[in-house]
Amino acid sequence: MAEPLKRLTFIGQLGAPGRYDPALFADEPGGDDETVWFEATLRRAGVRESVRYEGRRVCHGAPLPPIDGPDAPEVVVVGGSFHSVHDDLPWQRALTDWLRAQRARGDAGPIVLGICGGHQIMARALGAPVAKVTGGTVAATLPVDLTAAGAAHPLFRDLPRPPRFHFGNEEHVVQPPEGATILATRAEMPAVALDFGGGWYSVQFHPEAEAAPFARSWGRDALHYANNYVEVPETARLIRNFLDLERRPR
Repeated sequence: MAEPLKRLTFIGQLGAPGRYDPALFADEPGGDDETVWFEATLRRAGVRESVRYEGRRVCHGAPLPPIDGPDAPEVVVVGGSFHSVHDDLPWQRALTDWLRAQRARGDAGPIVLGICGGHQIMARALGAPVAKVTGGTVAATLPVDLTAAGAAHPLFRDLPRPPRFHFGNEEHVVQPPEGATILATRAEMPAVALDFGGGWYSVQFHPEAEAAPFARSWGRDALHYANNYVEVPETARLIRNFLDLERRPR
């Protein structure tokens, strides 16, 4: 008998209504619905059929998944956001509380990957500081410097050296929470990929994204940002690697 499919929930926090112009994403499958985008990423990574997928746009009022029980997710991906983690919106507070509750469950909780704003909200939930990037906005496809731990980490298996990813952020995790291991850095951002232990991982960059929506989104502010993005289709491999990971000890 085949093993049951893992339950994967994508928690969408792209932006509450009014935070951005949905027309920016009119040409994307699903429009501005990032839960549809992530399902497309699972297909590109060749893993869509290996999970039971659902997306929840918590920034649009969707409820968070159950903490436990038969309908609770086994795998969670927390997406990026136009919002700052310092906005302290009700749904951000609820998500922070949910993450802390899952963390407190230890090995009974889901494996989690945070992306961009998800990276920041996970780190901040565990006490790490998040602040503006010195030098201003980072909006480009850029290489990251893997630490020794990162180079050996299965999250980056079969990716080019150095790997390149899409960035689009004005804030960053200044230092990791206690006990977390830095997997990748950049000169202006010392903690762009983290292994928290206990099956929690996060990245400041966007392994799930394609170049076009980033170019449109950031190009609305400055045309030169639009020219900073190039396609790096191999980055979806990181999503596949994440789903292959076994829980690592705290």
